[in-house]
Amino acid sequence: MLDRLVDLLARAFDAVGLNGTRLRWRWNQRRRDLGEAGMKAQMVVRSTRVAYKMCPGCRALVPRAARRCTECGSPLAGVRAPGLTRVVANLIPGATATTVLLLLANTLLFAVVLLLPVRLDNFEPGSPLSRLFGFDGASLIRYGSGQALLTIPLHEWWRIVTPIFLHGGLLHFVFNSMALVQLGPLVEEEYGTERLATIYVLCGIVGSAASQYIRGSHTVGASGALCGLLGLLLVHGWRIGGRYGERLKSVMLQNVILMAGMSLLPHIDWMNHLGGFAMGCALGTVTPSGPFRSRATEALWQGLAWLSLALVLASMWAMATRGMDDLLWLIRHSSD
Repeated sequence: MLDRLVDLLARAFDAVGLNGTRLRWRWNQRRRDLGEAGMKAQMVVRSTRVAYKMCPGCRALVPRAARRCTECGSPLAGVRAPGLTRVVANLIPGATATTVLLLLANTLLFAVVLLLPVRLDNFEPGSPLSRLFGFDGASLIRYGSGQALLTIPLHEWWRIVTPIFLHGGLLHFVFNSMALVQLGPLVEEEYGTERLATIYVLCGIVGSAASQYIRGSHTVGASGALCGLLGLLLVHGWRIGGRYGERLKSVMLQNVILMAGMSLLPHIDWMNHLGGFAMGCALGTVTPSGPFRSRATEALWQGLAWLSLALVLASMWAMATRGMDDLLWLIRHSSD
């Protein structure tokens, strides 16, 4: 139908002295592009339904749920299995499922703060567009920002966890998301899913705790966790040596210098950065990379990863149920 319509238009163009041939050529190009896009989409859909994945070592097809290759025994932690993980990989090239889950948590909390701000007497937060580049302090406190005036006297332990997934505005969120997409897959490739999840949460907690308990500041953002991944990869490059290790160490050192320079800017929580980075370096010296050496070690890191997830979920629940009460308590005591 569309071919006939284009042909009629092209003939009409020719009849009035216009270039109908060019219209036919552009339409054929467009049809070819659409056909290629359709084939790619079909391949993506088919790749999510297959029952096997490929071992990067020996190229053998192994069951999608396998954690090690059935032929050569290589670990398959970084191999994207069919299903959701492969859909994610096609949408965000290079990103792993764990990285995307962290991004999803950040995005959901960002959307909640943007669309459901706190409304108090004599305070109107404004439209989402006006708040996009900077959230008000009341909304951030309500949704779990680290506030020393609450964390320490009220023993709000969960306020050292929730800031890892909370951001102060669009630019803050975008820059941290870009860093996570760059660093997350690198760590997962070298250390595996369980270690990435555990190290990310632990470095974020240490950075947030350092900011609140040492500096006594108000903190939000995943920067502490990201600086922890920087420190981890820096030490990892130094430990493994060789051409790849030297290259990794050089790139991470450049990023550390850049992060240190940014930490000196006004309103930047440098203590959060420092705490997370120090924890990442410490973990890099004691945490083994590569496949697990024993089933007991694998079980240990799996348990730590599940514990990290449980801690995050418990913190989110505490934020949802107690965040508004904490804000009202802070307002009352600030006015006294």
